Amino acid sequence: MPRKPSPESLEAFVRRQDGAVLADVLIELAADHPAVRARLARMQLASQPKALAAEFRKTLAAWRRSTKFLGYSEAGAFGRELEAWLEQVERELLPQDPAAALAIAESFIEADAVFFNRADDSNGAIGDAVAAGCRLWLKAASRCESPAAEWPARIAALAGADEYGARAELLRSANLCLSEQALRALVASYEAELDDALAQARPAGERVNGPAGKASAALSLLSEALRDADVLVRATLKRSPSPNVVQVEHFVRAFLDYGHPEGALPWLEGSWAHLEGSRQRLQAQALTALGRTDEAAAIRQRIFEATLAVSDLHAWLDLLPPRQHADAIAQARSLAAGRDDPVVVARLLMDIGDEAAAEAALLAHPGRIDGGDYGSLVPLAAALEDKGLWAGATAIYRALLVSILDKAYSPAYRHGARYWSRLQAMAGKCTGLIPLEPPEAFEARIRAQHKRKSSFWALVDKVR
Repeated sequence: MPRKPSPESLEAFVRRQDGAVLADVLIELAADHPAVRARLARMQLASQPKALAAEFRKTLAAWRRSTKFLGYSEAGAFGRELEAWLEQVERELLPQDPAAALAIAESFIEADAVFFNRADDSNGAIGDAVAAGCRLWLKAASRCESPAAEWPARIAALAGADEYGARAELLRSANLCLSEQALRALVASYEAELDDALAQARPAGERVNGPAGKASAALSLLSEALRDADVLVRATLKRSPSPNVVQVEHFVRAFLDYGHPEGALPWLEGSWAHLEGSRQRLQAQALTALGRTDEAAAIRQRIFEATLAVSDLHAWLDLLPPRQHADAIAQARSLAAGRDDPVVVARLLMDIGDEAAAEAALLAHPGRIDGGDYGSLVPLAAALEDKGLWAGATAIYRALLVSILDKAYSPAYRHGARYWSRLQAMAGKCTGLIPLEPPEAFEARIRAQHKRKSSFWALVDKVR
């Protein structure tokens, strides 16, 4: 049978249409949709950048005047509206008049207090928009003809007036505007501020050195702009000469993210106490990046032997030559036999292709299945079903269901109703449930124990 031709993309279709036809469609849409009408109006001003800038300023002024409080969902929509407006400024005004785009972006950034004070920005949408405004400011500044020497001070002034922690992008993305030389000079300026702040005696009772904290935070952001972890390390050590493991982990991740694994190794020596697992994984990552594969593989093996996690198995296998994979998998199977957690064992055995043993591990100790671990259990149950291992899937769905009902966790009742439905669908397929209860006995027990949970049973009836 001949294959059907793939459908034409919308873009290709539109580009094939006659200009007059498209003009009629746009006019029709403009009559019903204010956004289309506003876009066409701005197109009319394409050759008049001052008038176009005035239109954008008019919208911004309206937002600044508004006093309506925006709740959680409304704030999310408003944040997206702000970002869409910024994209319009960048697309339509910036190429024609960078100075005007810069002025608008700066006014937008300075209006952040207005936006935050009249909205519940718990989802961060308005904060994201302010960050986008900062990036627009940097792009516009980079295209302006003003002396390059003035930008570091202007960036520092705007960032220094940040009262909501939303202008960090001015420093984090300062490389959009500043050369490396200018960034280094800005780093030197903040390091001098940090030294001065640390040298000043704090008033009695003041536990936090605010100026030092601000300068250190600025240096951390500039280290991202420069992709230079040493800037971060210096700033941190000036305030904390004996950094804690969380700070050290931050150093290590910065060195790795910026492509300098050799800088990470000295910080990976010794133990990280409760973060020891992270230390070992990062050490293996650094050694791999340096080409020291054998050392990294030995670390990955130790990590896997401690966790038996599927992800750790693959991280180890990825560092081994193919000829050693069979021995590694055999070792994984042997280790699984001595582990108490049936879910960890089953996930590992499913991954290495020993599905029957995975089901047997679950059925041997069904009481050890933690029904609250739905993140692991749901995909494992689906994998067992795909292989027709109905008894193993039944053990998991029962554990999930019992966990929800025993806790009387009503927000999860709809999931529980779905698990109940899956159990009923599999009941006729299960021929060897021992040591599990027969389906009829399990259902009768659950109905008796949780008969007062009427909202759950109503959902069960709805799912059925």
